[in-house]
Amino acid sequence: MLPKFLSSSVTLPLVAATTGAIAWSGHLTAIPLSLVAPLLVYGAKSRTHAYASMFCYYAAASWPLIPGARVFFGEDGTPLVGLVLCLAAAALLGLTWGLLFTRTRGKAAIAVPICILLTAIPPLGIIGWASPLLSAGVLFPGSKWLGLAFIIVFLSLFRFKPLQSLLSLMLCTLVFHFQYTQPQPPAGWEAVNTNYGGAGQGDPDFTTEYNTDQSIQSAIIQSHAVVLLLPEHLITHWNDSTEAFWGDTLTAVGAQHRTVLLGAGINRPATPTNPFAQNRYLNVLLARGEENLAVYEERIPIPIAMWKPLGDDGVPLKLFARGTIRIHNQNAAVLICYEQVLVWPFLSSALEHPTVLLTASNDYWAKGTRIPALQQSSAASWARLFHLPVLSATNF
Repeated sequence: MLPKFLSSSVTLPLVAATTGAIAWSGHLTAIPLSLVAPLLVYGAKSRTHAYASMFCYYAAASWPLIPGARVFFGEDGTPLVGLVLCLAAAALLGLTWGLLFTRTRGKAAIAVPICILLTAIPPLGIIGWASPLLSAGVLFPGSKWLGLAFIIVFLSLFRFKPLQSLLSLMLCTLVFHFQYTQPQPPAGWEAVNTNYGGAGQGDPDFTTEYNTDQSIQSAIIQSHAVVLLLPEHLITHWNDSTEAFWGDTLTAVGAQHRTVLLGAGINRPATPTNPFAQNRYLNVLLARGEENLAVYEERIPIPIAMWKPLGDDGVPLKLFARGTIRIHNQNAAVLICYEQVLVWPFLSSALEHPTVLLTASNDYWAKGTRIPALQQSSAASWARLFHLPVLSATNF
């Protein structure tokens, strides 16, 4: 009955869309459902059928973007903008699956893992969310790179031995779950969630920004954390004046041998073609207090909204920048906002042997959507895979 059910042209796209929507609904345990979509490609009748199935998978996985677009893009944002970006990304990510599709068993068993890898690494990896590779952290916690290899091998062997490969997957999952223990954050490390709305996004109400900064500093002073992680981009522009305004607070933190990790924007130098650009900035997590040297720069900002490949403003793309910072004898991998749902930023950080994972987001624009939960579950999966404690700070 299963082959007959799958023989319908609309069945594969519908099943792929359903699994995509459920897998990326923000629940950690649902992520392994993402493995269903690439397996469905084995039953596709043609390149178009395979492309349509994966297009529907990626489009359904991207649905939380649509309701948040109006806030994120400001005056130019509408749900239609979110829909267009969602469909455009799905169209690009699905293209690889259509081009490499083959009905030959041996070639298909190689093509599917290749498609997974091509959509995870740049250039497609820049928009490569909803990757089935994230299921490795849920299924094989603590297995590190071996878990990723298990996912690739499973997807390949399923073409020849579906039942045996599925049973092997379940057995390995049980083994890794029985031996896994949840790591704890370093002693004295804490993260703070805030509710400042869009205060760090260039709010023209300077009184609000001033009050927000004062509130943040008060929270820092009252904290006893050795390392305190704050959300992404709470401070619109960090410069010499900002440093002076924060001087007393930072001096007190340093005197207590503590460090605060602040999300902020740092202006980039003007260019010959745009010497007066005001919207060129780096989205960073910077250390202040006892340790002042570590600065993490976001490597993959949100395309179009933050990274503007055809413009001279926004946040630059830095695919090969360093992915960890050294803080209080810990090598901390950092993922800012959008980076949490991708593959490339974390795996490139994993090559630097991190000991803790820090995530920072400013999700005021996504409040009431599944996006914050999706970020948290994705980061949790990466942390489980490499047996890392994770600290997350989000602003709403």
